Amino acid sequence: MWPVEQRIPLVGAVLLCAALLWPEQPARAQFTQQGPKLVGGNAIGAAEQGRSVALSADSSWVIVGGPTDNNNAGAVWFFVRSGRTWVSFQKLSATDAGAHAQQGYSVALSADGTTAIEGGPPDNGNTGAAWVFTLSNGVWSPQTTKLVGSNAKGSAQQGTRVALSADGNTAIVGGPYDNCCDSNGFGVGAAWVFTRSGGWFEEAKLVASNATGNAGQGSVALSADGNTAIVGGPFDNGFAGAAWVFTRKGGTWSQQAKLFGNDAMGNAEQGFSVALSADGGAAWVFTRSGGVWSQQGNKLVASDAMGNAEQGYSVALFCNAAIVGGLFDNSPAPGSAAGAAWAFVRPATATHDFSCDGMSDILWWNSTTGQAVIWLMKGSSVVGGGSPGSPPTDWAIVGQRLQP
Repeated sequence: MWPVEQRIPLVGAVLLCAALLWPEQPARAQFTQQGPKLVGGNAIGAAEQGRSVALSADSSWVIVGGPTDNNNAGAVWFFVRSGRTWVSFQKLSATDAGAHAQQGYSVALSADGTTAIEGGPPDNGNTGAAWVFTLSNGVWSPQTTKLVGSNAKGSAQQGTRVALSADGNTAIVGGPYDNCCDSNGFGVGAAWVFTRSGGWFEEAKLVASNATGNAGQGSVALSADGNTAIVGGPFDNGFAGAAWVFTRKGGTWSQQAKLFGNDAMGNAEQGFSVALSADGGAAWVFTRSGGVWSQQGNKLVASDAMGNAEQGYSVALFCNAAIVGGLFDNSPAPGSAAGAAWAFVRPATATHDFSCDGMSDILWWNSTTGQAVIWLMKGSSVVGGGSPGSPPTDWAIVGQRLQP
């Protein structure tokens, strides 16, 4: 969001005055549905669109997975936002997948919306795989052959969960049935890390050293820089569940911690889903203030869902935009469903919000040097900031862009 400001030199006294007078912002607005549901064209049969969804950081691209399209071959649909309207842009399926790979079972997008990854756990007799697509010259296309981790033990079902770093150059692929099975049919599980440098290369297989039983490790998430991974195992310790943190240094991954809540009750299955550095929720939105989480507004329910859509089966959230998947929307027959996704937005409550926390921030620009400086504010307090760079001195800040 670019605020309307004058060219003000970086003078200490002026900056201090502006910071002290900056007002506290009102509570954040609620989410509302933006446009009709998102249903990709050219679906073949009951695709179960919405089983997986992902949203780019600038809220301009959405990817929706439909793993049962075309008799379980699967596909993904890309939607692009033009103004406040979402448009179905492209349907894609990898050409080197097996006949019933269920592509789109899981999906992820890089922060800039130019790299996408999809998983198909039943590919090649449940070995599983993941496929990468990139956006170039306005067209999405497959980037490489499928990603399959080495040293898998049995039918790992790689691609059950996938994640990407912010720049799209690190991918993690979860296979919860690796090294399977115990009496309950669960595997130890594992996750594979791939990096992109020209092509894609396998970097590591991650397996926790202190899992209890066949944990089903395979829920995955990556930090923005790709140097921290979290892997969930919901069946660790007899369904109590846990998550493990791994970090990368110099291309080498090491286990850092095992996480589980001490106050979980019963078969909590902690780690069934995981996220890193995320502020999102599900079909209910919760916000944090002073360390306390509270529900924000009413639950998000689409107005044009058909039948028992199971909205909230998959979710993605960034700043003021949310995507909610409902794989059983519009069921043409028992046991089959077309599926859909819905976009929800909330209006910005601050007109100069760089950190997406609902509070106005301050942008300063030195017209002599061209340096821009951002102050991240909490009311009248400066809580962070930095310089995004130095644009040419003949530029001027003339407006702002509000999200979404």
